[in-house]
Amino acid sequence: MDNRTRAFIEKSTLLFIASRNERGSMDVSPRGGQPSVLRLREDGALLLPDYVGNKRLDTIGNVLTDPDVVLVLLNRRRDEYLRISARATVSRSEDDIAAFPADENRPLSVIVLEPNRMEFVSSKAFDGSGFWVDPAGRKPTLDVLDIYARDIKWQTEGGRQPVLYDADAEGRLGEAGLRAFYGTPSPLVQKKAYETAGPGFMGFIDDARFIVFAHESKSGEILVDLLGGSPLRRDPGTNAQSLLLELGHESPTISDMPHSAEFAILAMEPGRCDNIRINGTYREIVATPEGRRQLSIRPEEIYFHCSAALTRSRIWMDSRPAAWAGRRSFTCVGRRQESPDVVSFVFKPRDRAPIGDAAPGQFVTISLPHDDQTMPRRRCYSISAVPDAHTLRISVRRVGDGGVSALLHDKVAVGDEVFLGPPGGHFVLDSAPLRPVVLVSAGVGITPLLPMAEHLAREEAGREIWFAHAARNARHHLFEAEARRFAEANPGIRLLTAYSQPEPGDACHHEGRLDAAALARHVPVTQADFYICGPAAFMSSLSQGLIDLGAAPESIRIEAFEQKGGGGFALAETLAGRPPCTVTFARSDKQATWKPECGSLLDLALANDIEVQYSCRSGECQSCTQKVVSGGVTYPSGEEPLIARGQVLLCQAIPRGDIVLDC
Repeated sequence: MDNRTRAFIEKSTLLFIASRNERGSMDVSPRGGQPSVLRLREDGALLLPDYVGNKRLDTIGNVLTDPDVVLVLLNRRRDEYLRISARATVSRSEDDIAAFPADENRPLSVIVLEPNRMEFVSSKAFDGSGFWVDPAGRKPTLDVLDIYARDIKWQTEGGRQPVLYDADAEGRLGEAGLRAFYGTPSPLVQKKAYETAGPGFMGFIDDARFIVFAHESKSGEILVDLLGGSPLRRDPGTNAQSLLLELGHESPTISDMPHSAEFAILAMEPGRCDNIRINGTYREIVATPEGRRQLSIRPEEIYFHCSAALTRSRIWMDSRPAAWAGRRSFTCVGRRQESPDVVSFVFKPRDRAPIGDAAPGQFVTISLPHDDQTMPRRRCYSISAVPDAHTLRISVRRVGDGGVSALLHDKVAVGDEVFLGPPGGHFVLDSAPLRPVVLVSAGVGITPLLPMAEHLAREEAGREIWFAHAARNARHHLFEAEARRFAEANPGIRLLTAYSQPEPGDACHHEGRLDAAALARHVPVTQADFYICGPAAFMSSLSQGLIDLGAAPESIRIEAFEQKGGGGFALAETLAGRPPCTVTFARSDKQATWKPECGSLLDLALANDIEVQYSCRSGECQSCTQKVVSGGVTYPSGEEPLIARGQVLLCQAIPRGDIVLDC
């Protein structure tokens, strides 16, 4: 595997996998994951995790009898894809599963892929379909359960029977122990596939402009092509069961197709995570007057699919890759007393997956398995050093004796387990190249600035950088030795210290409280970007003082975990007319009526004295994640959070109808 191929695989968060059963019936399905959907094993095999889903197990059932599969991997904003032919086996080995984060979305099994051919393919399908939509063009998830219910009712009234899962494949899943392990699909899932498209399904055919087309070559090899534009439509010359698929000219594999064979189609509307699935046979190839080739296809299974894979891939979002979802198990492997009230903790994942990327300035949300509260508490703490591949550090100031900080100080020793949420937060280093940067902290507010300074020391030769810290005196100056190492590594970093109560022998640049006037004596206020963290009053007065001295407001970034009142939740105007619904808080044994003026589900919970954890209220820390027992939610921002399946982010969600929450 060359470097180009390896890099493409490591950046791919979305793929499509085509497989077939022993009779040759085809299937193609999406798979998504962060920060990449596949892992590379040391022996060259590729590992594809399989998460809890609808339990149909189409792909897994197929590879039990035919291990040949084809994968198509996508990279963001790229008009080429990587096509991989491989042999697949299903593994439940803990070694293979440990390649993925041990979080709340832990894989149930892993498909092990041994590649035999890899090739890059340039495709016009991305341009033709408008696949690479901007985040603003993302479309909300549809109420697929309602579509299912209406289409099943229509099918039943017409006397049509659902296409049940292949009995032979079901038997093999049972023999392999996989059916007992995964469980049985719900009755709704078992009945959602028919030979005829229902009206709900057909309502989205015209919008499905991106097609993944799996078929066979004349020699029997599985092939996969991407098509874009409006390739799929109703066939006006036949009965309502048939559709037309226009192939175009671009793929060299089209000419190697037999005149009739099995196929599988996944049809998508760019920007929407729901997709159309069609498996069946094409009966003939028809040439249009323009010489373009068409297939008249007859579905044998046709259904609408709400895929967690597209949500998990975040393929249409500009946010940074997320290394894991939900709470992940870590072990404390280091502990250091930085000052009388500040302790640094170093954590290592209990799985073998890497830490992943964390932008300088981000935080993690921590909770402890031995918290004696009824609802385990979650708190946000800045990552205080650039993580390496397998360790991450936070530094915590003790505040009182009854909170999470005291629990960390008193209870967490080397070898103990903790749970961490994925790195989050928008207080990150993000300045134009060579623009002067000023990092300003007070007290323990230095923690998010340390990885910024470390990154600047390593990567930003030639940039003017000031690292200013305010403390009571030298004894309370946190991480002074680290700051000096950064300055030694990069001569462009200048250290500034301000001591409000210096002791005899303390050396500093400014005696007294650090304010904008004192800072302006050393830094170019009107030309620099400022990153400020410390007590709220310190950040507020310093920010206003810098603006008064000519700093542009947009050049000043501050870090504040706690947001008072309603947080950043804004109810979309288009949802303001939604009808009231009932929200049941199961463990609290309470019910409440949600109306648009109630705000988010978190606002409703707090207004009704429901004991739930929360912190940032902006959707970053994921502290308010709760399990959905029944019902569904909508995210007015249009951005689906990366959380475990079956959970909801209360601070960003409103109910789609009556809902039961496990809190």
